[in-house]
Amino acid sequence: MELVTILLSGLTALLSLTGVVVDKNIEAAFRSQIDRAEELQVRTDNAPAHQIINGKIDKVRVAGRGLWVTKDLRLDTLEIETDPIAVNLSALQADGQTPRASSLGQPIQAAIRLKLNEGDLNNFLKSPSAIAQLQSMTTRTLGGAAASSLNKDYQITNPQVKFLANNRLGLSAELKDPGSGETLAVKLETGVGVIGGRKFQLVEPTATVGGTQVPPFLLAGLTTGIGDRLNVDMLEQRGLSTRILQFKVNPQQLELAAFVRISGKQE
Repeated sequence: MELVTILLSGLTALLSLTGVVVDKNIEAAFRSQIDRAEELQVRTDNAPAHQIINGKIDKVRVAGRGLWVTKDLRLDTLEIETDPIAVNLSALQADGQTPRASSLGQPIQAAIRLKLNEGDLNNFLKSPSAIAQLQSMTTRTLGGAAASSLNKDYQITNPQVKFLANNRLGLSAELKDPGSGETLAVKLETGVGVIGGRKFQLVEPTATVGGTQVPPFLLAGLTTGIGDRLNVDMLEQRGLSTRILQFKVNPQQLELAAFVRISGKQE
């Protein structure tokens, strides 16, 4: 719900009719939610301009390049464009220093587009937080005795991703036995599709473990487990409805476009 906080924080300083102060405050609020930004611009549109004193904005545009979401994860490009926004100013003032989504007069709707470079993603995958997430996701996806054994006996090391043509990804990692120090190479190549704008699907995956091809029937179970977790339904519980409009991978970049609707009822 960081987008709500960012937009509402920018509206707490309705000090002019030109939108300049609002632009600067939304930009400052946005910067406070990320590690750093190489380029960041925020623009608010209002017609007529004086409607901002009633808590209304026609559109907010955010354009950033080189955005470090965390100290380890860099986005090459991020663009956000909202539909009209209406804010209950009395509720916003009552919220004080921590504006909440309940201050919204109507849900926020926005189009989001981002680009991610292969090198930036691989740098992130080397971070301790990414390794921990991969270990946890692998354990949950495999399930049962296999997951318990993997979590106990092996450590995921040297994860890497390769952007390929035709919406395909190459993934590789090593499973290290902490006791013996021996490693086992794991490689996966798969296409990625989107089902109904809500769920990612692995397309025609192939995998090897220690140079041995993984049988299709085993790979089918893994594919299903991963697909079940790569969906946006879980965001609904936070008052965030998401539709994936585009997912494209080529050897240069990964691009994602989505429509987001944030409910005003979510605290």
